[in-house]
Amino acid sequence: TTGYQLQYSTAKNFTKNTTKWINVGNNKSTAKTVKKLKAKKKYYVRIRTYKRVGGKNYYSAWSKARTVKVK
Repeated sequence: TTGYQLQYSTAKNFTKNTTKWINVGNNKSTAKTVKKLKAKKKYYVRIRTYKRVGGKNYYSAWSKARTVKVK
């Protein structure tokens, strides 16, 4: 893999208006801190990997969404 994408949302179905993306360009990172989240709010998080071949990205399927509650 070349890297991975992290997607988080306040909506369980990841609607366009409630979803944010983070691209991580290296596959050696195993943790990513997401800042500026609202306190006492529930977020849904999912991840997928991608591989860059000849200037084009090929994506895996999204992982199962996990629920995270911000303190």
